[in-house]
Amino acid sequence: MKPTRTRRTARRAAATTAGTVLSLLLAACGADGGTSDDKPATAADIEGIKTAKAKVRSYAEAPTSIGITQPIGKPIPSDKKIVMIGAGPGGIGTIIAHDAMAEAVKELGWELKFIQPKEPTPQLLQQALEQAIRLDPDAVVISATNKDPILDQLAKLKAKNIPVVSNNGPDPSGGPITIQISGLDALSELAVAIADKTLADMGEPGTIGIVGLPGYRIVQEYIGVYKEEIETKCPSCEIVETTISVASLGTTAGTDMTNFTRANPDMKALFVGYDAMGTNLFSAAQAAGAKLPRTYSLGTAPASIPALASGGLTASAPLDQGEMGWRTVDALARIFTGQTEGALEHDVKYTHPVIWSSDLNNVPAAPIGNTFPNLVKDYPAQYKKLWGK
Repeated sequence: MKPTRTRRTARRAAATTAGTVLSLLLAACGADGGTSDDKPATAADIEGIKTAKAKVRSYAEAPTSIGITQPIGKPIPSDKKIVMIGAGPGGIGTIIAHDAMAEAVKELGWELKFIQPKEPTPQLLQQALEQAIRLDPDAVVISATNKDPILDQLAKLKAKNIPVVSNNGPDPSGGPITIQISGLDALSELAVAIADKTLADMGEPGTIGIVGLPGYRIVQEYIGVYKEEIETKCPSCEIVETTISVASLGTTAGTDMTNFTRANPDMKALFVGYDAMGTNLFSAAQAAGAKLPRTYSLGTAPASIPALASGGLTASAPLDQGEMGWRTVDALARIFTGQTEGALEHDVKYTHPVIWSSDLNNVPAAPIGNTFPNLVKDYPAQYKKLWGK
């Protein structure tokens, strides 16, 4: 774990040694730490938090439309073979998206193969893509993947005129990525929404903890958007950050995050950058006898919904990966019918951000297994209508 503190109005110099980092953290808990709790809210803080509270009301309502209204309008070819590359066993959203895609492709008579690397390391992702290339598919789907380590494989796919659709990745559409669906643009909207909810609940300046996940560039980038929203609306708020390793997910991650909060007793809110990181946070805190601050997350995991219902998890910004699976199939249908520009125009029209929270009375029933509650209740029917089904 690598904790750091920042404040927009008076940022501390970056620590260059572990001892310096520790001294900063210890000072933050003492009288000379200069935490935001010692300062009254400024006019900018008051106005920013007021704006955040007003915006939260709009995040409570579920969308009713997938945001795409243009039908395919042409016969969709059948017998297409799609290969989807997973993001490792920790990428629960990718697994949900695959299961949804498996249902969607049945409507079009396509075949879907799933290749799941043991970990989302560059080498294993490269191997998975090489395997996909040997299968000679009609398209390849990747998820939450930075293109830089796989440029050689992407170049081979482009040379074979095999389109690549990416979901939840940090790179924009273009070049080796035919279309990026729900990339930083869409995830930034969710980050802003959950930041607004954080400030609305705090009601005044304070210390906010953030937990990041190295190895997933997209997570770090939308965490940056979350921080920017906090700093813009609450200049006096202080941010303290740490990271946990991918290897700790499902094992020591909960304990690591609990220790992070205990080392920062002035923390008023905790943002878990990727919700699946925190699935054992609450049990770890209970075992340690620790009281957590209000806790927030992005990309709600199915296993977190009971914690949302009980109020243990204060609020979360869901990303409906099931709907994303159907959206990916829609994009491919447009690409296969010579409407790539249409895919770029229509399939990046997203539903408005939603926040789930017990105090908003909108937490859905817990799903069974790795399924996800539909944000748009009838999205499969809406997609099938676009496909003439």
